[in-house]
Amino acid sequence: MLKYVAQKLAFICMGLSISIVSVCVFAEKQQVLRLLVWEGYAPEIQREKFRRLISKKYSIDIILKVNYIVDAEDGFAALRLKKADIVSPAHNRINDKRFKMIDSGLLLPLNLDNLPNYQQLNPSFKYSKYLVKDGVHYGLPFAWGPYGLVYNTAYFDEPPQSWNILWDPKYKGQYSVADYGEINVYLTALAMGYNKNALSDFDQLNNKAFQAKLTSLIANAKSLWEGVDTADDLMQNKLASSWGFSLPELKKRGETWKWAYPREGVPGWIDNHVLSQELADKPELKRIAEEWINFTISAEFQNSVLVEALGTNPVNMMTVEKATEAQKRGFYATSLSESKALIVLMPQLDRRTRNGIDNIWNTALKHLSESTKSTNTQ
Repeated sequence: MLKYVAQKLAFICMGLSISIVSVCVFAEKQQVLRLLVWEGYAPEIQREKFRRLISKKYSIDIILKVNYIVDAEDGFAALRLKKADIVSPAHNRINDKRFKMIDSGLLLPLNLDNLPNYQQLNPSFKYSKYLVKDGVHYGLPFAWGPYGLVYNTAYFDEPPQSWNILWDPKYKGQYSVADYGEINVYLTALAMGYNKNALSDFDQLNNKAFQAKLTSLIANAKSLWEGVDTADDLMQNKLASSWGFSLPELKKRGETWKWAYPREGVPGWIDNHVLSQELADKPELKRIAEEWINFTISAEFQNSVLVEALGTNPVNMMTVEKATEAQKRGFYATSLSESKALIVLMPQLDRRTRNGIDNIWNTALKHLSESTKSTNTQ
């Protein structure tokens, strides 16, 4: 009986005018949209603005259930297990040979007609090859930037010129880096002078000198921060690696930190918003999910969240053009090809290379643990 009623309702909806179809499609008065994003990408003040927008536009009470990514692999697991509707994976995860998010049918195509703010994107982000297949967009870039070297200006008259400053003995115990093996492998490779192609070549990285340098990096760090760096992670340090998200809060607390531009270059990232295939049979929720993506790439959201709160780079060109001079100075760069900022995008890895990099990192952690135990025993 319920099945018959549902079929009858669907038939009625199809037969009515466009305006009434809209009412039928959005018959549910309350919806839950599940987000899995990096911390800071969906602040409460913006969620409330979005709730008001959806309420006014569709008469829907939208509940945003937000969880945060801790490990870069979290997005794939959430999509595979259908635990999220919108995920923000990095550029090098989407077509990773282990995941193949598009080819394996985990992602839902976007309808660009529902995303008018797409027209405001930086041209270099309008057609990202890793997000497009057969001319169809399966996501849009949302934010980008470096995993960069930052310094506390209270301790430096001039910005550091090289990643190798982290290995200078006088800064032992006075810097923090991420508890993230892959990115620290790239950092170390750049510091050692490897070219960008070597970042995805395990055979070049798999040597004693590289292992020793990576182990030294984390052994001499004051701390390893998790996920996204915060002001608490960097406070009272002199140097750090950073996504940049902690810099605005550090300034509020009285510490001015700035980007350095190491001559070796920095690992780079592009975060994106993609839709789960789970929305395929939920047209009303898919439409609201596209509204969220459109909302987050708007000039206002990008300025408030990325520029002012997180201190990272927007993809919306209007945000860049309207930024104050002070804000522009806070951008690491305004494009991926800016001459002063050598950005080496994190590569897509095959299974062997990824396993090898994980092994290099785990070996470094093991040496760190053994060293700590030895020190405590003494």
